[in-house]
Amino acid sequence: MKYFIDKNDNNQIYAYEDEVSDEQIKTGLTPINEEEFNSLINPPKSEEELLNEAKELKINEINAKKENILNGGFSFKGKIYQSSNEDQLRINGAVTNALVNPNLIPYIDWIALDNSTTRFSVDEFKLFASSMAYFVQ
Repeated sequence: MKYFIDKNDNNQIYAYEDEVSDEQIKTGLTPINEEEFNSLINPPKSEEELLNEAKELKINEINAKKENILNGGFSFKGKIYQSSNEDQLRINGAVTNALVNPNLIPYIDWIALDNSTTRFSVDEFKLFASSMAYFVQ
């Protein structure tokens, strides 16, 4: 490609294929190299744009760390239990079931992160669910 700038026409930029003869190129244009051409069509970002991009990257990094912590499990009475959104829904469902049917459910078995099973009384499980809710707030 051949690159040019028209300094008489508001610095209009032109690009021609290599096969174009000099006679076909608009008269009065000043040749520029590819690097100059690229810097003119892709000007450097302003400080504000750079700051906004850095801010967005930092927010995304913080959110990713927060999600890793929230989904990495929470501790209750010395054991780590899953805490993803899906796990939270399951815990809330078990609490709801226990509240709706208090006489039908004597205990709730729950699997910890290490795949061991913990047997909770309904009251213990409510405390467990409350601890999980506090953890994810």
